[in-house]
Amino acid sequence: MITGMTITSIGMPKDMLKSRDYFGKKLTKPALQKAVEFWHDKFMPTHFRPGAANKYKYRPRKTKTIIRKNRLAAKGLPEARLPLIWSGATKRQISRMIRVTGTAKTASGRMSGPRYIHMYSKGGDRPYLAGEITAVTKKEANELAKLIENEMTQKIQTDTTRTVERV
Repeated sequence: MITGMTITSIGMPKDMLKSRDYFGKKLTKPALQKAVEFWHDKFMPTHFRPGAANKYKYRPRKTKTIIRKNRLAAKGLPEARLPLIWSGATKRQISRMIRVTGTAKTASGRMSGPRYIHMYSKGGDRPYLAGEITAVTKKEANELAKLIENEMTQKIQTDTTRTVERV
C-alpha cells in the first residue's frame, strides 16, 4: 500500500471555531475528500506522461536504467520510455482505485501498489518512487485549494438546515 495524497486544511477563522462540528463534518471533510479524488483522477495520471520528470523534478535515473528501458521499448514495450514505468504494472495498480478517508482537518488517499515503491537503497542512489508519484506542482496545489474553497462555498449556499440568529 502506498499512502497517496494527503491534504490538510490550513485553519479556520476564530468565529467558525464555535461551530466546529458543523464546519468540520459538513463542510471541510467532504471538500478535502473530493480534492483527493480529484487529484487521483486528474493529476496522478500526469506523473506517467512524457515531460513529467522535469515537471515534478524526479531524481535523475542512472545511465544503466535508461539503457535497459530503451531496450524494453525496442522489444515492443513503448511505454517503458515514459517516466516511472518499467512494465506498466505500477501504473495499472495505482490508477485502479484509491481509498479516501478523512477528518475535519485532513483527507488521505491510499492506493495499492508494488512493495518496491517504498524501498530505499542502502547506497541512497535509488529514487523514492512514492514521493515522486505524489508530488504536486504549485499550480496543481492552487487548483486543489480553489476546488476545496468552491466545494465549501457551494455547500454553505445550498445548506438549508443551518439558521443564523443575530444576538
